[in-house]
Amino acid sequence: MKEPHVLGRGAGPRWTVHPPVDPYGDGYVHTAVMELREDGLTASTVVELDGVPMAGAQVTTLPAFLDELAAGWAGWPGIRTWRSLGGQLTLDARHDGRGHVTLGVTLRRPGHDIAGTAWSARCVFVLEAGEETTRFARDLGALLEA
Repeated sequence: MKEPHVLGRGAGPRWTVHPPVDPYGDGYVHTAVMELREDGLTASTVVELDGVPMAGAQVTTLPAFLDELAAGWAGWPGIRTWRSLGGQLTLDARHDGRGHVTLGVTLRRPGHDIAGTAWSARCVFVLEAGEETTRFARDLGALLEA
């Protein structure tokens, strides 16, 4: 069994992604337990790993989204966003134009939230836009595509 992937080090925020599973055994839906930890906060949820389009974008997998971030090492305008099918995970990435990517990771409670009252937790990570973002995309992508 593969080890979880952890983004973050030291006393700062940590995002842990556990190896995906196929809960129905059908090869279509894969889920992964994900956790955020920072300053006494611990949040954990089960994320459906299929992506949904955001603002007219095409459906993309999480590994493909991460590869796009790595390929954009020189920068991009605005915010790039990815959201899981069930909305349990949202990523938003900004490039500062000076060599850093700010990655926001938001976890939400699984299930439908008709009243808009479900919990959510968010941590922000700063990655070097070149090698660090490329390594992150490669390593997390390898875990998710296994």
